[in-house]
Amino acid sequence: MERAVVTLKKGGGRAMKAGGMWIYDNEIEFVSGDFENGDVVEVCDFDGYGMGCGFINTRSKITVRMLSRKKKQSTTRGLSAHEFGAHGIIAGTPLILPAAV
Repeated sequence: MERAVVTLKKGGGRAMKAGGMWIYDNEIEFVSGDFENGDVVEVCDFDGYGMGCGFINTRSKITVRMLSRKKKQSTTRGLSAHEFGAHGIIAGTPLILPAAV
């Protein structure tokens, strides 16, 4: 199944580009493709450059919480805490995510 793609507005994603792991609702230009809240989506800047992937939740001001800054990151394996960007988790601890169906 192909992931939905979140495209940022020009100038959007400043917090993420400065090292943050989140994208606010007002930074998103549009979302292409089908998704449900909690799905993993690809994130691209305004000109289509891949910026990584993350969980989407349209009910939150922080609409995308990034999992990885790698393009086309697979969620079929555990991500390390470093890749996940989670604070307060010991680096190297595997985080097991469900495989995309």
